[in-house]
Amino acid sequence: MNINTDYDVIIAGSGMGGMSAGAMLANAGYKVLILEKAHAPGGCSSSYFRKGYVFESGATTLIGFDENQPLWKLEKETGIQIPREEITPSMSVWLDGEQLTRYKDRDKWIQECIRVFGNEAGQRAFWEEALAVSDLVWKISLKNPFFPPQKISEWVQLAVNNNPLDVWVLKYAFQSVEDAMQKYGVDTPKFRRFVDEQLMITAQAKSHQTPFLFGAAGLTYTNYSNYYVLGGLLEMVNAIRSFIQEKGGALHTKEGVEMIDQDGGQFLIHTKNKRNEKFAYRAPIVISNIPVWNMSGITAGNMKDYFEEEGKDFSDAWGAITLGIATTDAYPDELPLHHQIHLDDGTTVPYTNSDSIFVSMSKPGDTERAKEGHRTLNVSTHASPDFWYSLNGEYESAKQQVEEFVVKKLAQKLPGFADAEIDVIHTATPITWENWVYRKKGRVGGIPQSMARSLLKWTSHETPFKGLYLVGDTTYPGQGIPGVTLSGINVYSRVIKNHQ
Repeated sequence: MNINTDYDVIIAGSGMGGMSAGAMLANAGYKVLILEKAHAPGGCSSSYFRKGYVFESGATTLIGFDENQPLWKLEKETGIQIPREEITPSMSVWLDGEQLTRYKDRDKWIQECIRVFGNEAGQRAFWEEALAVSDLVWKISLKNPFFPPQKISEWVQLAVNNNPLDVWVLKYAFQSVEDAMQKYGVDTPKFRRFVDEQLMITAQAKSHQTPFLFGAAGLTYTNYSNYYVLGGLLEMVNAIRSFIQEKGGALHTKEGVEMIDQDGGQFLIHTKNKRNEKFAYRAPIVISNIPVWNMSGITAGNMKDYFEEEGKDFSDAWGAITLGIATTDAYPDELPLHHQIHLDDGTTVPYTNSDSIFVSMSKPGDTERAKEGHRTLNVSTHASPDFWYSLNGEYESAKQQVEEFVVKKLAQKLPGFADAEIDVIHTATPITWENWVYRKKGRVGGIPQSMARSLLKWTSHETPFKGLYLVGDTTYPGQGIPGVTLSGINVYSRVIKNHQ
């Protein structure tokens, strides 16, 4: 078998973590090859075509372009211009028959919380603290690419890089969002329900589980600039792909990594495409954008043993039930594009423990995603992967029940949906997701936040195997497009430090 040695860096997986790392390295002069098993790049930050419509991989928002945020850094360093349009307001939350509008304007948002939840002094104090923590977290995250520190030199650099006056923020790593709510007297049942479901979108955990250090950013993301990409998130990924190709790199879709072997101080990467043709590559640097749970299945020897142990530490993670729906456009003109719908009658989505559903809609007039006069909706809710894998003969019936329940709730709670005609609808479970993006058991939410896991108990970007790095939502800082982009920037920094 011929072994391709044309590339300096090989990246397994084309999620936004791998794409960001690849773009930064290509800009620094490295020849980069990205290998993607699926037919389209982007992983969970992508789009797919179905029956004449373009759907997103899941319901999602897009932030991270404001100063001191990861996508701002990516564009600034590389010159890439990701096509996008700002949307405002970014979201509505439907709770107890009320519509909360998640305004970007901070004071306007605080006033909205006071209107809905009362306790003016407590609400203002809670949100002002959350915003202050979030602003500082974004700022210091970009200043500390070697976090969590792995070596004495990185601990020293941590001390040098940071203003001692900013150290106050670290105390919030040991206080939960629940603690902050109780501190300001806002921990009412209604506000807790709101906070818990917002955190489930961003942190994959609820207020008693999420450190305020991370929860603050998760709760305030709608107070930063939110964007929409015409044609779908795949256009964002394609802009980065084009940049990497212009720099002499490549991205191969439908070619999955089957095995990563150590080979005389370098790595030998075995792949297979959809026609079962096999290829091999040798490179000194490999970056895996594959979740840590999957890594033991594509490594051998000491590497396999290492990843089996790492995977055990982070085996609890959420899957998702997602629906892609295309309808006629019967929605009010002023309706935001993103919605969190609480199930206020005490019910949960069937076959899940989820108390809410999240909806992202295509923009009116985006004819790249939907034909004239139509819209697409992506709907998601949390689900236990293990449960769905245990259903066996009940699987199809359970999936149908979930679909019918969600459609009924949308008709009740999302303005315009009851008057719209459904043209296309399809439902995906964790099993579907494993088939789509090849993540073990369809775990698509990254590692949930936890008070039990300290800042230092994250899967490291740098492994014990020189030249092998990890990137993506199972590494620091976790899930979401800004989070995995930051992960990619951090991996780039480690490669530059270790290999130049």
